[in-house]
Amino acid sequence: MWSVTKDYDIQSLLEEERPVLIFKHSYRCSISSMALQRIERIHKEISESANFVLVDVIKQRDFSLKIAKYFNIKHESPQIIFYNRGTVQFTDSHMNIKSSKVLDYLVNY
Repeated sequence: MWSVTKDYDIQSLLEEERPVLIFKHSYRCSISSMALQRIERIHKEISESANFVLVDVIKQRDFSLKIAKYFNIKHESPQIIFYNRGTVQFTDSHMNIKSSKVLDYLVNY
């Protein structure tokens, strides 16, 4: 589905006109793989409504940590962050990452 996004800088994320959905993923973690599969099921809906950023927390550790620091959220993996209208609308991690919750935010925000 999605490939790992090339390094972004935080400012690039903030300048996006569309909502941004950031998924911090570890290819070494089975829970992260399950969470990503949940999100991939709604690939079409996400692509129509938001920009998707897939961050490999191993290879892009510095970028992953910058995201956590800038948004003042705890770094976790897997983690999903929904950014829209100048703020983080929600963040979840591990087994709390659910496609239904992501769809709700995409429709309502």
